[in-house]
Amino acid sequence: MLDEKQKLLKKNRLFSLRKNAKETSAWEKGKSLCFVVAMIICFSIVIAIYFLSDLSNVYRVVADGNVYLKDSDIIALSEVTTDSKFVLTVPALVEKKVRSSPLIDECHVELLEGRLIKINVKEKKIIAYTMENGLSVLIGEDDSRIPIGKENFYLISKVPLLEGFNEDEIRLIEKNLQKCDYTVIDEISEIHSFPELKYQNVEVIMRDGNYIFTSVYGLEILNKYFDIESSYLSGKNKCYYFEDISGNAYTTACPWEAKKEENDGDRKEDESSGQVEEDDEEEE
Repeated sequence: MLDEKQKLLKKNRLFSLRKNAKETSAWEKGKSLCFVVAMIICFSIVIAIYFLSDLSNVYRVVADGNVYLKDSDIIALSEVTTDSKFVLTVPALVEKKVRSSPLIDECHVELLEGRLIKINVKEKKIIAYTMENGLSVLIGEDDSRIPIGKENFYLISKVPLLEGFNEDEIRLIEKNLQKCDYTVIDEISEIHSFPELKYQNVEVIMRDGNYIFTSVYGLEILNKYFDIESSYLSGKNKCYYFEDISGNAYTTACPWEAKKEENDGDRKEDESSGQVEEDDEEEE
């Protein structure tokens, strides 16, 4: 009888211990769950406050590598502003948007410290602009044509006007101007056909007021323009002549000045002849 009571007491004690253990475990689990929920709520509040504040916005967007397009145009293409969220900016998507411009060849976007976004671009080289079918177009180095509109009209101030040439001549001019540096092309104002000269029938008007006469094959010599120009006495509105075969360059009277001198000489000869005839008549 005593053994049965002891067994019953032990059984009750084990049952009580198990019950207490389960209650403790449930409490600990509930406590841990509450802690996790509280942490999640706190974290969510912090994230919400961060994204609602200006501290999560892009601080600055800069463009680099552009020669023709304005910084503001490239930034506008990226669609990234100081209202954009820095951590949500995906470089690949921004690069795709910038490359949508026919003037952009390559683009690489960097997310830098201080919430700075840097857009590095490589533009397609523009040779000149001209008129085709009544429209102004930019001529690219790959023989591409890019329409000129209000949004990019300012680009005509950065490249020369090409005028008076047929399609074959334009292709030859493109081919030879491709070999010229950006800085040289930027200094050219206009390129015209000048049929008055047989072998140097391309007139290149520089932004500094000087004129260059050469052939379509001699345009590559423009890379030496700054060295050639500095080797002569300073002055504006000079005429230089580039020889495409020898690569030599020299300066002399401009074609219109030479023609004027020739006309003046002919006039003086006519006047002199007229004076001689009058003298002969008087002697008779």
